[in-house]
Amino acid sequence: MTLHKAIIAILIVLPVFGMAMAQTELDNVPDGIDQETYNAAFPVEVTLDGDLSEWSNFPFQSITTGPLIPTDPAAQSSAEFAAVADFDYLYVAVRVDDQHVIANEHGVEYWREDSVEIYVNATGNPELSAYTEGVAQISVPAANIGLRPGESIIIGINSEAIGARATAASTDNGYVIEVAIPLVTPAWTITPEQDGSIGFQVQLNGSSETDRDLKLSWSNADQTDDRSYFDPSVFGQLVFFQTSTERPTAPEPQANFEVDGPTIIDPNGEEFVPKGVNVSGYQWVWQRPTVSDLDLIVDCWNFNTVRVNSFLFEGQVPYAQFDVNNNLDEMVDAFTSQGVVVIFEGHDRIGSYYAGEDLDTLVNWFTDLARRYRDNPYVWFDVMNEPGDRRGIDSEQWINMHGRVIEGIRNIAGSDNIIIVEGAYGGQDNPSDNASPVTESAILWHSSDILNYNGQTYDNIMFSIHTYDLWNQGDDKLGDFFDQVHAQGLAILVGEYGVFTDQDTQAAAESTFNTTIPRNIGRIVWHWDGSDNNDLTTDGGGWQINDCQNPSNLTWLGQEIWNDNHTP
Repeated sequence: MTLHKAIIAILIVLPVFGMAMAQTELDNVPDGIDQETYNAAFPVEVTLDGDLSEWSNFPFQSITTGPLIPTDPAAQSSAEFAAVADFDYLYVAVRVDDQHVIANEHGVEYWREDSVEIYVNATGNPELSAYTEGVAQISVPAANIGLRPGESIIIGINSEAIGARATAASTDNGYVIEVAIPLVTPAWTITPEQDGSIGFQVQLNGSSETDRDLKLSWSNADQTDDRSYFDPSVFGQLVFFQTSTERPTAPEPQANFEVDGPTIIDPNGEEFVPKGVNVSGYQWVWQRPTVSDLDLIVDCWNFNTVRVNSFLFEGQVPYAQFDVNNNLDEMVDAFTSQGVVVIFEGHDRIGSYYAGEDLDTLVNWFTDLARRYRDNPYVWFDVMNEPGDRRGIDSEQWINMHGRVIEGIRNIAGSDNIIIVEGAYGGQDNPSDNASPVTESAILWHSSDILNYNGQTYDNIMFSIHTYDLWNQGDDKLGDFFDQVHAQGLAILVGEYGVFTDQDTQAAAESTFNTTIPRNIGRIVWHWDGSDNNDLTTDGGGWQINDCQNPSNLTWLGQEIWNDNHTP
């Protein structure tokens, strides 16, 4: 469904790292050389929660000197940091001693107020004197303090391509931050090994009143000139120190969902047909909690799939956004434990494409989700909601955007979860509102470019359309399109359908039922909440059903879905 946008700010999903910290041989990690080298233990996993008590086994190095030292004792500040790694992330903890924490006073110019800057040079060239791919500045402002648990603000040179995550918390003496920096990103591949090293630097910005009046630097090579933001040769070194010879035991992999031609096979080897409903997710504009309706969605309505609608960006739609459904881990745990598929999708750029830094954000978002849920086959990834406008197929953007995300999910995160690619023309993949068979279609024309993106073959990918006004012309047109897709050996589902957008679409909804059911094609209705004109009950949302045995308050749409979901 279409929602209009206006730019304000970017917020990114924060992964919840819930693993215990390894203790093997931690006492044997040698101290590094102050202001020159830091020895980072690995493999060690931490919980990003702003509580540094689990860091007590690791050496902290102090940051007390640097390019800008205030003369006023009241403006004095200091910091100390520690770092560890597992096989997916480099974790950095920083404890800041600061009696005057200044935040959210300078817009996005966070370097003018209290913030921590972490620098990484993963190029293998410590003498590099200018930024290039493989070098990044990761700035974490104190403005993160008090943010909701599912968010982090990170800026800095080349930081968009890294996908780092952070959390911050106030302390009696200042604040702390914890940062998780992915070891495999589009910009670098860092493989922890004994005595392996990367360029590394930590700096502290401080403000006691209105503007920055303090800049401290860990690296001894950058104590006077403040060169770290443009010259990586002044970084120190982070050296990996192995504390265990074995990788942590990975979860026992589950059997996966498999896309087999036009058919989806579930982990039990049976054909799976999604019968789903769109639900509110991250930063969504409707505020009913989704997880609280778990029993109604699963046991009453018999849905086997939920498509979670999420906005990656805050403030870019003309509606209030809510954080009540920002805990995606809770949603995944609740639904997938009941055998329900959870589909994540990005909803920000309806009728266009994610491009530039927006595309980097999308790639990082899905790469992070794929890392977190790669061992849960019931989590699927729908790259983008309703790509492209109605003027034609921008094949370059359609292919590149989906391809970039697929590379992140498959190559970087190592996930084989099902990926969904939506057609063009705003997801309807149909250029006209007449009854003629569809001949112009991104799916029909360019699916092979997706499946063989950038010279690499990808599987477990299916396609999707939304059946609204451009499909109001009867069963023959829609059925013929599905048959063309199946003839190419492709799987497809209907990711959205309903009875009204800005015009009546009940005819398209009728055709959706008439054509998908006999072809075993999945269908996901818009929307559970009932906050627009696609109500499932006469009272509004699906959650307002009056009887789970013999409901008497279903709309036409609700009754059709009820009949569909309760028919073997």
